[in-house]
Amino acid sequence: MFSEELLELDRNTVEFMIEDMRRQIEEKDEQIKQLDEQIKQKDEQSRQLDEQIRQRNKQIKESDKQIRQLDEQIKESDRQIGQLDEQIKESDRQIRQLDEQIKQSEQEIQKMEEAKE
Repeated sequence: MFSEELLELDRNTVEFMIEDMRRQIEEKDEQIKQLDEQIKQKDEQSRQLDEQIRQRNKQIKESDKQIRQLDEQIKESDRQIGQLDEQIKESDRQIRQLDEQIKQSEQEIQKMEEAKE
């Protein structure tokens, strides 16, 4: 009788251990599922961030292109300003020459008028 009770106790213990192991396995399975879901979420976030980075890089490239174009426009404008500045200097020189010629002409007219008198 004692032996049967021990056998029954052993069976119950084994069943308890098996049930405990099943419970632990189920808990681990649930933890694994949760971790898998977290990994999927992180992967999706990573993909979204990668896409944002690609878009930003594209915007940066476009901005760089615009900057280079604007830089070229500025250089061309500077070149044109330099040409206009040279034209203005030449015009100023011509104006000074004309002023000098006018003064000389006025002096000659004045001399001619004085000679008439």
